Amino acid sequence: MFALNGVLAYLGVGAVGPGAPAAQTGGQPAAASNASGGSSDSGGAADTGGVRALPATFSGQKWYSEDLRDQEFDYKDPNAGDEVKFQPKKMNNSTLPDNEKRAELVREGRSLFANTSEEMPEHVGNDLSCANCHGGGDLPTTTGMVGQDIDMIPLVGTAAGYPEWTGRTERMRDMRQRIMGCFLRSMNSPGSAEGMPAYDSREIQAMESYMVWLNKGTPSQRTPYWRHIEKPEGDEKVPVPEVNPVRGAELYLENCASCHGADGQGIEGQYPPLWGEGSYNDGAGMGRMYTSAGFIREAMPYGAGHTFSNWEDVHDVAGFMNAHKRPHLPRQPKDWAVSGAPDEGIYYDRVQQRHGYDMNPMTKKLMLAGIPIDDSELTAEMIPEDTSRYDQPLRNESVDGSWQTTWIRTYENVGNETATNATATNTTASNQSAITPQAAVTSAIAEEESYAAS
Repeated sequence: MFALNGVLAYLGVGAVGPGAPAAQTGGQPAAASNASGGSSDSGGAADTGGVRALPATFSGQKWYSEDLRDQEFDYKDPNAGDEVKFQPKKMNNSTLPDNEKRAELVREGRSLFANTSEEMPEHVGNDLSCANCHGGGDLPTTTGMVGQDIDMIPLVGTAAGYPEWTGRTERMRDMRQRIMGCFLRSMNSPGSAEGMPAYDSREIQAMESYMVWLNKGTPSQRTPYWRHIEKPEGDEKVPVPEVNPVRGAELYLENCASCHGADGQGIEGQYPPLWGEGSYNDGAGMGRMYTSAGFIREAMPYGAGHTFSNWEDVHDVAGFMNAHKRPHLPRQPKDWAVSGAPDEGIYYDRVQQRHGYDMNPMTKKLMLAGIPIDDSELTAEMIPEDTSRYDQPLRNESVDGSWQTTWIRTYENVGNETATNATATNTTASNQSAITPQAAVTSAIAEEESYAAS
């Protein structure tokens, strides 16, 4: 009873049980605002003669203040907001579950999030870890416990939003399936020895347990202001064909190369690779134009987010980053089978055709400018003095290549439409190392198809 009263008081509903004071609805007792004795339209508890009825309606509105997401290029303030304040959680006996088995899973999940590629190499097909996007962990260049770095993408409160709908695979997904999706795409599990970890594996259970532990204190279906990447909207969006990755190359050298390298391969143990064999595949969320632009705006350069002064800048840097070769996800052509991939999905064949291209439009512009799209080192001399030409779509310009130039490698006998492209793509690819053994590929594809269909 006390626990329930605490929750209701926290949500502004009131207490339950004999002797509880009348619930307040717009400053008035519930009985006064609803004379019939029924539930209040505003969701307040009704007085039914000593027994308090729970609210009949539950709001699905987000929990953060919208004002915190309307401050141009500066809103992630840990001290901002009247509704909720970002507060990192410490891991100790007072915060861990009483059940030792559950506490053990939470601690294990924290370790897996912090050092994913090292602790789960059989399921990770690149050099990334969850901490690269969510902060913290053992990386010397991030702060705090993994998932609790407000300068990155915090995971605090994330579990409150699950299960959720995803249009990419037209399904509801729970927390474990969301984590598996990150392995499939961001961690490029098809390129690993054993593929995506199983739904009921200890590792997935541990990572779910850690995210649930981070979520404690966040009401269900409420979203604190720091969650999600704030993408450009309306006039903030630069139309994809007008994004200038050549100008983005110049901005990259000035703002990003000191950490991620002129070749985009990062610094081992500190900064992640942004393209190439060791990075996310072409089905990952970060491979979408507006998603990556939002992340760059909020989190990059690390520790100095919002350094870029406008949306055009971050669009151009995102376009440059996602003009490069990266591994191909076998099931990628099946994403958004009903609605169609969004315009920002520049690695998707259907999107390229919709924009009037036969390849990634960002890749085409770099090729026209003579800028490498593999992991070759970028130099200032490679960038044309006048980059304004590349503000234009340049659809009708000719280059030697196709959409396959964005693939480093793919997998044979995958049983879908990518199979016919495997030989040609492998011929075009510049990096032929680490081709996954066929048995492991077959297993990985089976797991992916099972995930997509379940």
